[in-house]
Amino acid sequence: MNVRRIALAALAVLAVGGTAAAQQAPGTVEVAQIASPVPLGSPTPAPSGRRGRRAPSPQPSASETPEPPQFSTMDGVWEIQLQPLMSPKTVYSHLYITQSGEALTGTWVRGDKDKVPFTGTFDGRLFKLTATDAKNATWTFAGYAENFADMVGMLTSAAPNDKGTPFTASHRKKEKIGI
Repeated sequence: MNVRRIALAALAVLAVGGTAAAQQAPGTVEVAQIASPVPLGSPTPAPSGRRGRRAPSPQPSASETPEPPQFSTMDGVWEIQLQPLMSPKTVYSHLYITQSGEALTGTWVRGDKDKVPFTGTFDGRLFKLTATDAKNATWTFAGYAENFADMVGMLTSAAPNDKGTPFTASHRKKEKIGI
C-alpha cells in the first residue's frame, strides 16, 4: 500500500477516536486494524494532454449576477413586451412614467417617431393607464405591479371586439452607455 494512504488512514482513525492504531508500536500500522469510516480518496487521474502543473480550477466570483435595482416608485423607463395571441412575435415598446402620488403621467413610445401621451392611476399595486394616439384611437393598459419592478397586464383598445393583448413590463435602470 501507498505510504501516504497508510498515514492518511492512521490520521483518520485517530481523528475519529480510534485507539487500535494508536496502541501499536511507533512506526507500525496494521492495515487490518484500520477500520476508517472515512472513505479513502481515489487516485487522482493523470492529466490528459499537457504535463506539468495544473491550472487552478476556476472559482465562482462573489457576485456574477448584479443585484437588481431597487425601485421605490413607478418613475422611470419601463420596457413593455406585448405578446399578441395570434402572432409568434413579441412586440417591444417603452413607457416613460412619472408618478405624483397616485397619479401617473408619461409617454408611450411605440416606435422611433410614434410617441403617445398617457395619464393614469396607481394604488400601490393596481394600475390603469389611458393613451390616445394621433389617429384618435384610445388604448388602455391595466394590470398590477410587483415591487415597482415588474408589471403584468392587458392592453386593450376601444374597439368592441378587442379581447386585449397580454403584456409584461420591466422597470429599467437608467444607465449611461460609454461608447
